[in-house]
Amino acid sequence: MVEQTQQAWDEECDVLVFGSGGGGMSAALFAARAGLQVMVCEKRKYLGGTTATSGGGIWVPGTPGGLAAGDTIERAREYLRWELGDHYRSDIIDAFLAQGAGIVETLNTQTDVKFELSSWPDYHSDEPGGAKKGRTLFPAPFDGKRLGRDFALLQPPMHRIMVLGGLMLGPDEVPDFLRPLSSVRAFKRVFAKLARYALDWLRFGRGTDLRSGNAMIASMMYSMPRDRVSLRTQHALVELLKENGRVVGAVVQGSAGTRRIRARRAVVLATGGFPHDKDMLRTYGPKFPHKQSLGCEANVGEGIKSALAVGAAMDTDLNSVANWTPASVMRDRQGREIPVIYGYLDRGRPGVIAVDAKGRRFVNESSSYHDIVSAMFKHSGGEGTFHFVCDLAFARRHGLGAVRPWPWTRSLSSFVRSGYLTMASSLPELARAIGADEATLTETVQRHNANCKTGVDVDFGRGATAYNRMFGHVTGQPNPNLAPIGAPPYLALRIHAASLGTTIGLKTTADAQVVGVDGQPIDGLYACGNDLAAAFRGRYPGGGTTLGPAVVFGALAAQHITKLTRPAD
Repeated sequence: MVEQTQQAWDEECDVLVFGSGGGGMSAALFAARAGLQVMVCEKRKYLGGTTATSGGGIWVPGTPGGLAAGDTIERAREYLRWELGDHYRSDIIDAFLAQGAGIVETLNTQTDVKFELSSWPDYHSDEPGGAKKGRTLFPAPFDGKRLGRDFALLQPPMHRIMVLGGLMLGPDEVPDFLRPLSSVRAFKRVFAKLARYALDWLRFGRGTDLRSGNAMIASMMYSMPRDRVSLRTQHALVELLKENGRVVGAVVQGSAGTRRIRARRAVVLATGGFPHDKDMLRTYGPKFPHKQSLGCEANVGEGIKSALAVGAAMDTDLNSVANWTPASVMRDRQGREIPVIYGYLDRGRPGVIAVDAKGRRFVNESSSYHDIVSAMFKHSGGEGTFHFVCDLAFARRHGLGAVRPWPWTRSLSSFVRSGYLTMASSLPELARAIGADEATLTETVQRHNANCKTGVDVDFGRGATAYNRMFGHVTGQPNPNLAPIGAPPYLALRIHAASLGTTIGLKTTADAQVVGVDGQPIDGLYACGNDLAAAFRGRYPGGGTTLGPAVVFGALAAQHITKLTRPAD
């Protein structure tokens, strides 16, 4: 920590933001719209962080579309009280519910950042206050060409989840690409999409029809008043600077060397938490040991560490150290492990089961990704893996991890040779290959198949909730979430616990001011995104649990900076 009465500054701005994900960009956008001079510093060469490679959903109750669908703020509060239990913080939740919908409406009506209501239900929609529709929104598609030369600054989506290496698809477009010859209309849509992609690839090296989190960051970049916002890539936070107890700036390492940047109003930390810092994970999450994360690989906690160095307090009273997803693991050409997220196409579909090391089911496979991993931790008592088991027909129809549905993947031989998939001609053979008990795995599959005939999952209630049924399929009858594991060959895919991002973080006020170890707000210092302790306390109420609060508390930080703080002398 540096605290002096006199500082020599290389540059100045009103608000200095570290990190360019949804939280940091929201803070920057709202501060700039209020007339403040903003500098966004991103240590990587691209903008967008984890947000740019995410699904981009935000969970925000009370929007006009949500209210029209029957949602209310009071029902949302009831749901969060049930969801968070003893970890409920009324000041944080009250601020989120009171301001969230208005912040989203401001973006929708006064900027080019647009969110559209989805049909996704809450992940526990049958519980008190839960909603079957109205709280999860997704970014509208955005034309990346509108960014001009700034398009080169945008973090590309994950290569492995795009078509042909650079083409993004929205959920509404997937059926056409799976069956392009099913109708003249489908063929025309696929042809038009591919033709546009071909032109984009020649000019930009990837598609410009942006979806999901990529669309969110691109639209935020486009909406920035560029005369009031400086976007700096390859600018890393070194340390925060204080004068007379107030954070007044930071030391930044950029391509031109180390510079001291003054923040006349405030510094906002939005560096993405610490999903890739092993020491911090051991310190704050010893009950959740894991190796994989879908969070941006550059997120190693420097925002949190810098705040702790100036006297900030951590908030550790959360349900979990991270938000979770099942993930399989591939290796790239350099031999590095690459996590593959639990996919949109195979997630929760009928015909696949999750089994533990002995070959027993332990969870409702159509539950949310977070709930599946939480169940794994509870079941295994610590670090562990499990396997998804299915037949070949399932993989051809829905895909399996990195395996895409037929005809996009015509052969599984390379996946089997690499060890990514295990294939066997019988269930006992499959059990031996994955280290499970032969009789147990065989009995588990037989019991599952019997449940499929009755339509009732007597063990875990699969198919009983609205969220479960969203991933149903016509192959499941009479329960759309249950289909038998049929004829061989059989497949097994090893699954690991992977974080989507950390939840334990800096303690803040409801206005996103960082709180010190003395219990008082630190003047001039704010946090949002995964640098502050999660509003939902390590629980996962619905799609967009991470990005909804990130956008809202980024905006609340900007509003507080604008209204209640004064420039440093």
